[in-house]
Amino acid sequence: MQLRTLILQKHHDRVWIACLILVCASILIQLGFGYILYRLVKGDIRNPEKQPTLERYNKFGLFIIIIVTIINVAINILMLTINPKSFLDDRSLELLQQKI
Repeated sequence: MQLRTLILQKHHDRVWIACLILVCASILIQLGFGYILYRLVKGDIRNPEKQPTLERYNKFGLFIIIIVTIINVAINILMLTINPKSFLDDRSLELLQQKI
């Protein structure tokens, strides 16, 4: 939703670029997290030889979740600084101005 909102925005500035980079980074990191979850699901925790590896994947997955959360909070904070009118097309702006 954040990527769609950014793509529909008409005004591109430094905040827009920062948000776009952060959204793309968040998506890529979440794809990596999906791979880690796949490895965890396929692993056999009852096998003592695999336990250290699975514990590392588990800890790394927690770290990734924290990073994604921080990135998404930063994106939302930056997107609050963007003028909402820059997302509207000309017709929507006219309708908004008529109601004011």
